[in-house]
Amino acid sequence: MSRKMHVITLIIAGLKNRPGRNLATIFCFAFIAANIFSAQYFMAGAAGNAEKGISRMGADSIVVPAQYEVFIKGNQMGPATANGIIRVEPSNFRVSNDIMDKIRKVPGISDMSPQLFVVTQAIPELSLSPVNIYGIDPETDFTIRPWLHRPLEKTLGPNEVIVGSDIAGEPSSQISVSCQLYTIAGKLDPTQSPVDHSIFLRMDDAYALAAAEASLSPSFSPIGKGVVSAVLVKAGPEADPDMISARIQQPFPSSYIRVIGRNFALEPVSQEVSGLPNLLNMISGVVVLASLPLIALIAAMVAHERQREIGLLRAMGAKRKTIFSLVMAESLVLAAIGGIAGIGACLFTFSLLNTQALLNGALQITFVTPQLARISQMASLALLVVIAIGSISSLWPAYQSSRMSPYDAIRSDR
Repeated sequence: MSRKMHVITLIIAGLKNRPGRNLATIFCFAFIAANIFSAQYFMAGAAGNAEKGISRMGADSIVVPAQYEVFIKGNQMGPATANGIIRVEPSNFRVSNDIMDKIRKVPGISDMSPQLFVVTQAIPELSLSPVNIYGIDPETDFTIRPWLHRPLEKTLGPNEVIVGSDIAGEPSSQISVSCQLYTIAGKLDPTQSPVDHSIFLRMDDAYALAAAEASLSPSFSPIGKGVVSAVLVKAGPEADPDMISARIQQPFPSSYIRVIGRNFALEPVSQEVSGLPNLLNMISGVVVLASLPLIALIAAMVAHERQREIGLLRAMGAKRKTIFSLVMAESLVLAAIGGIAGIGACLFTFSLLNTQALLNGALQITFVTPQLARISQMASLALLVVIAIGSISSLWPAYQSSRMSPYDAIRSDR
């Protein structure tokens, strides 16, 4: 125990000697730890945003009545309109939802959900733009829910609606549509499309509203129960969307339904977004590799400065492994102190930026703050990497110091 205390005393004395040099070393370790932790932090936040962004790209294709394709071409929107990814365009063309039984049998489909366009109404108290009203299946929907500002606490219930960002009202408040009161269950983030002034009801509520509209407006196109405007389809991760579209179309005559693929321009975007975490990982690796020679140089300089001290210790009987352990221990202590300081500074800065809502503005993205458990993992990883860097970079200086001759060390000019 006394020998261990003696070594610890030597370590403490070495750290107290030349505090300016040690502070500079700590700063270097803190800088490296801050870079590693920041890269991981931004990677986690960006990855969360990337996953959210990819999920918001919606359906790979929509199955619509054959007349629908002619309708959107006539409106100069093209058959591969990006708006069709989130929801079907307003139209009076519908098909029976029985087609879903055949679509469901097509291999490679991961998600499928029907949509029903009900009506477009002018409701000045809700929106300055005409309001599009839709029916969706909340159990299977995969295109509207990803745009929710906050996830729903429960499944959409009777007389509950999801509204676009331009619709007046907040969650839990009530709105009136065709003399019927609905409770806002959730609100969508801005999409910069007509979805922003749309209202989404449960399919049963949509049929009920359609029946009420038919009795109120003679010009309203009747909507029978069991019809839909479109079926939105998402391909599995390994499936070819074009092949799935062809398989869906095969059992149906082209005069009855058509399968419209999504805008091909979104594919590169999806690949770039999903590749962002790999880019940030590569940046972290570059930081680690670039830091190794820097810390090795610092450790070599420290060992060179302490040649006489090491020579005296060797002359007093200190073994080579003791000198080796002493140099390594001092480097590890400095690395740990610097790592903790760097990570702590980052956490304080990010917390302040998040509190002031400055991080999203600076990054120009909706930054998804990592959970506490994930932050703990990142901090531990950054600290371990810094300690590993300190250990690896100090191996050669520690070995050289342990091999030093007491006579040559004491005669050194330093």
